[in-house]
Amino acid sequence: MKKRFHIGFVLLFTMILAAGCGAEETSEMTDADSNNKAGENFRIVSFLPADHSFTEGIVPIWINKMEEATDGAVTFEWIGGPESIPLEEQFDAVVNGTVEVGFNVSSYYGHLMPETHSLNLSPFTPEEERENGYFDYLQEKFNEQNVEYTGRWLGPSPYYLWTNEKIESLDELKGQRMRSNPTYDGILQRLGVNPVTVSPSDVYTSLERNMVDGFGFPLLGPNDSGWTEVTEYIIDEPFLNQNGTILFNKQAFDSLSPEIQNKLHEANAEFEYEMVEHFKEKNEKEWETILDAGVEKITLSEEESKKFQGFVEDAFWEKLEDEAPEEVDTLRELFESE
Repeated sequence: MKKRFHIGFVLLFTMILAAGCGAEETSEMTDADSNNKAGENFRIVSFLPADHSFTEGIVPIWINKMEEATDGAVTFEWIGGPESIPLEEQFDAVVNGTVEVGFNVSSYYGHLMPETHSLNLSPFTPEEERENGYFDYLQEKFNEQNVEYTGRWLGPSPYYLWTNEKIESLDELKGQRMRSNPTYDGILQRLGVNPVTVSPSDVYTSLERNMVDGFGFPLLGPNDSGWTEVTEYIIDEPFLNQNGTILFNKQAFDSLSPEIQNKLHEANAEFEYEMVEHFKEKNEKEWETILDAGVEKITLSEEESKKFQGFVEDAFWEKLEDEAPEEVDTLRELFESE
């Protein structure tokens, strides 16, 4: 009787132990297998404030698209713009993992990666960049900085010159003072224009008091900021491409399963295409708004237009040759692969 009881007890104990180990093993497998299913939360910072027209309606669309694409395996929290992390610190914040995602422009990290200034010069759509090797080229460069590049977000939104002096030829721009930034300082200098550094918050006053004669900026923004109230003309000669990029901390991105990584890349490619259509529509409407606000459009002659675009190309290739000489041949080859 005692022997039977002992054997029964041993069998019962063995079954309980096996069940416990099985549950633990299953739990470990579940934890490992569904690391992303539990939901990773990534924080986003943008180089523009949350109420800017370039971010207000864009970042939330991106968040919804990424969360939907990953079935909630990754969620995103937009912590804000420069008010949360200063502009000059945002790229480093992504690199070191203070935040996991940055909506940024190469203007603020080009000193670390001068080859990324080529984003402004690219003649291609985002879709074409993914096909001709330029996207992969950038990805390799970003990876060296501990960053995963997933695509663009601000195109097409080329720059324009806005002025309070009516002109018919480029020579008439000589001597004008224009609010500028490092992206197109060299272009203005080639035109004989004096670039002036003015913070966005001071542009209106600078125009009103004739401290500057004009400024460079895309179509979207000046009317919302009230600058069109003190600006008379816009030269209808778009130049350069936008350099807005969506960047992930590489360690955070690599912590996701390969399946989730692929889904994010695919969703970003779709997002790029949608943004091209979005900005085309926005720009068309903005032209109407600008003209209704009383700003007059100046159209250059065909000869002057070619001359202007030549200045743009020469200035930017010179910038790349000065700052990233070892990359110029590769970039020229990529950009000539039309």
